[in-house]
Amino acid sequence: MLRSSAAVLRRRGFDAVTSRSVAEEAGLPEQTVRAYYPSRDDLRAAGLKFMLNGWIEQANDFITRLPARLDLTETARLIVEVATVHAVADGSVSRATISAVYERYLQAGKHAELTSLISAYNEVLADLVGHVLARNGRQASSQACRAVLAVVDGTVIYRLAAGESPAAGAVEMVEFAIPRLCAQPGEHQSQ
Repeated sequence: MLRSSAAVLRRRGFDAVTSRSVAEEAGLPEQTVRAYYPSRDDLRAAGLKFMLNGWIEQANDFITRLPARLDLTETARLIVEVATVHAVADGSVSRATISAVYERYLQAGKHAELTSLISAYNEVLADLVGHVLARNGRQASSQACRAVLAVVDGTVIYRLAAGESPAAGAVEMVEFAIPRLCAQPGEHQSQ
């Protein structure tokens, strides 16, 4: 049921998550879904939590397979991939696919029951960014990791709004931002 709720979320968005749509996706009677999740808000929150946990698991697995050292360009690319949950070089990633990932922020602003889930997810993302930065020899504070994520998110949203492919621009901006936000040991941050 959770997998089905997450599938509806991914393909059709938050507003499409209903007992009926999840039941159809799962091949279950609608009453079964309602028995477990009496409200639409509960169903959406459970589906989002399932989806976010899957993304975290993917990112953790991905990071454990990274080489011990990364150059700045690799670091920027990998941070964008962790933040957007998509491989930068993947030709199947569309603007719509990336937009769906960022819909979580808009929905958290509209639905209080999602706020704590998104906040917890963002903390995990910041921690994952810190692990990627460490592979580039940088020890970044949690504030610096959140700032790097803000660069990714802002660039992606700006480029989506401009009708452009967001990933390449985000990599360029993160590559620009990392030395300014996260000094390597013995360096001072650039101004």
